[in-house]
Amino acid sequence: MKNIYLFANGIEETIRTLIVAYFILTFVFTVYSIARMYFIEHKSNNVRLGRVRVKGLQLAGRFKQFPIYSREEMASNRHKRDVRIMFFPADHPKNKRFIMILPGGGYAHLCTKQEGYPVAATLNKMGINAFVLEYRTGRDCAPFAPMEDLGTALQFIKNNLDIFGVEMEGYGLIGFSAGGNLAGIFAGNDHSYKDYNLPKPGAIILGYPWTCVNDWLHHPYWNIWIGLLGIWLSNRGSFYMFGLRHIRKGRELLDVAKYIDKDYPPTFMYSGSWDVLVPASRHADVFETALRNNDVEHKYEKFFGVPHGIGLGLHTKAEGWLGRAVEFWESVI
Repeated sequence: MKNIYLFANGIEETIRTLIVAYFILTFVFTVYSIARMYFIEHKSNNVRLGRVRVKGLQLAGRFKQFPIYSREEMASNRHKRDVRIMFFPADHPKNKRFIMILPGGGYAHLCTKQEGYPVAATLNKMGINAFVLEYRTGRDCAPFAPMEDLGTALQFIKNNLDIFGVEMEGYGLIGFSAGGNLAGIFAGNDHSYKDYNLPKPGAIILGYPWTCVNDWLHHPYWNIWIGLLGIWLSNRGSFYMFGLRHIRKGRELLDVAKYIDKDYPPTFMYSGSWDVLVPASRHADVFETALRNNDVEHKYEKFFGVPHGIGLGLHTKAEGWLGRAVEFWESVI
């Protein structure tokens, strides 16, 4: 074996060289993947579309923004002060139904400008009324606080149907990444719409959802750097929601698959095969298996080479997914 050039300096030195090469090559690949993700994100989200729609509604006096908690609730809990809904009324609504949009951000922050406003603007073009919810994240979070915010927001809409000109029957939820986790749990059998005397969502629509089965110890990665990203992302949301002492328990409590039963709403979901932050094989694929095992009506689209955080997915293989999702929603309500 020593005659082989690779082993010229001995097996131990060869192993050391291979390990160093592995760390360097996988690090370069990870940096490239993340840089590629941000580049595609920038082109696919169309932040300008959302910004233009907001400005247009403001100039027309039609942009409505409301805190969802009472003054007493906000006085007793300062973290509830920034929770709000923004209403995007369609210029020519097809009907009174609406969709609530839940931006992602890993429960650490909100990607409202990327995954909220542009999606609402696009829905408006389809004749669909939309709301965007800014729920509690980061240090403002608490156990299942985003689910409470969503339930309270929908109750607020239910109590003010005349103001918004909408109806509750058949409403939809769209959630991206951690927003998909929020929508997925809220549509289930606990910490859900049932706790707020609300009708079941007509359908839920999930974009590259984080379903919290991304435990590196249970699902090891060939790339250690992406594995470390997985550990960080799996525990970050749990940390903000449940605290350092209860990260492991919190991670289990945020596993969407545990909330699915036979009564789960019809679900549309899409993800990309090049998602290094929320790999489809550890999230969307596992979630789809749970839907299939419970005989839940669903449609799952998976696109080769598509990364995380693409929102509308413009200029990618996922482009047009929102139109197909709306068609699915309308077909099941």
